[in-house]
Amino acid sequence: METITVCAGVVRGTTPDVTLRLDDKQANRRIVLYHHTGIPASEAVITVDDELLQRCEHHRLAMCKAYTLMQLRRMDMNSRVFEMQVHRVLNDEEPDFAAPITGETLSSRLIRYIDEAYRDGVMSQARYAQVLCKAHKLQRFLVIKGLSTLTVKEFDVNLLLEYRQFIYDEYMYVHEFPNLYQKGGGRRPPKKRCKDNTVVHDLLSLQAFFSELENTGEIEHSPFKKLSGEKRRSIMHVMYDEPYFLRAEEFKYLMETPAPPELQWAKDIFVLNCALGCRIGDLKRFTMDKLAVSEEGIPYIHYIPAKTAGCQKTNREIQTPLIKPALEIVLRTRFRFNGHNHNYEKQLYNQALRKLLHYYNLTRKVSIYNPEIGDNVYKPLYEVASSKLARKTHVDMMNKVQINYYAAGLHSTGSHAVFRYTNLELKDRFALFNAAFGEKDYRVKRLQTDACLLSPDEQESGVA
Repeated sequence: METITVCAGVVRGTTPDVTLRLDDKQANRRIVLYHHTGIPASEAVITVDDELLQRCEHHRLAMCKAYTLMQLRRMDMNSRVFEMQVHRVLNDEEPDFAAPITGETLSSRLIRYIDEAYRDGVMSQARYAQVLCKAHKLQRFLVIKGLSTLTVKEFDVNLLLEYRQFIYDEYMYVHEFPNLYQKGGGRRPPKKRCKDNTVVHDLLSLQAFFSELENTGEIEHSPFKKLSGEKRRSIMHVMYDEPYFLRAEEFKYLMETPAPPELQWAKDIFVLNCALGCRIGDLKRFTMDKLAVSEEGIPYIHYIPAKTAGCQKTNREIQTPLIKPALEIVLRTRFRFNGHNHNYEKQLYNQALRKLLHYYNLTRKVSIYNPEIGDNVYKPLYEVASSKLARKTHVDMMNKVQINYYAAGLHSTGSHAVFRYTNLELKDRFALFNAAFGEKDYRVKRLQTDACLLSPDEQESGVA
């Protein structure tokens, strides 16, 4: 049976503050929890003041209820969580008592769901790593709330909305809980408020988990179904900014103008990534084994995208032809960027890319939606550039070339070939690539340690 007493001992020179201590001596352990009432009085004064005595009794009752609730819900027994629960009881924020639910914790069940999805080929390796990070985020939320033993059935719509707010403001908890945000091993604590799209994608991942449990009969209803239609549309709405990219003349200027030696590696990555249009994660994995030459003498990169590897019906390999500047970068760097460190950090690349674009004075303003003011703000291109800029630039340049082909009458109205150039054969796509980037056609004679480029005469004579 727990007992509640007034703590003795006030620090000299400070204002007396009534602190109550809950002491529960159980068979196998002893639990001691503290609650600061905020009542400015000493223990001696309380015994002779009926009004103060009544106020302290109110706090004692709240402590009893909070402690019972923590036991029923198997919450983490520490003074921080206890203080938080007492505060909620005092403010009438606690629901009625409910019978405890036992079973596998929410955190462990979510991890098991992710592991099984990866094992069964539902998730690729890259997707598995991303979703696992989201699961750890939910785990941190439960620990901070003192609900680390919470089960799937106990996670209700109120906790869902609290978790949504936590995703937005997680950066505020980093200094308070440093043990949960240890650096190293690719982990970086959040430093600012999350954007709307990040929050929505995290919630969509969690929604998929609860939908799976609902479909298999493990739970009766997903907490997402307890949201009203209007509220669900509001919190699950993804808003994308207007696409921004380098225009053809800007890219040509960047490609042809020498870069500072310390930023050459970033320029090599960016130009090559614009030419290939692949994700930066795939580019980081490329080696010279991915370089090949077709029977027509067209050099190309072949790879299976990490995002879909192992989780699609067929492991469809992407074959992307190389325009001449891209091949020259590959042969010069052999995919070893930033010195000889192949495993460069994406964040370092993003920082160097912004410096590179600033050096080239690419200050054209682009619109970025600011959710705090509910309106667009306009920033220079170099300030908002990231690794995704290359992929956007590639898609824009290729689409414009295809529209030109449509305008020339080579495709009928509404033809998917206008927009899906990956359905074309390699030589056709190579022609599109050269047209898009303003490069001349060329061929490769052989591919050994280095590639030997054919002269225009050799190309005309059909040497391969």
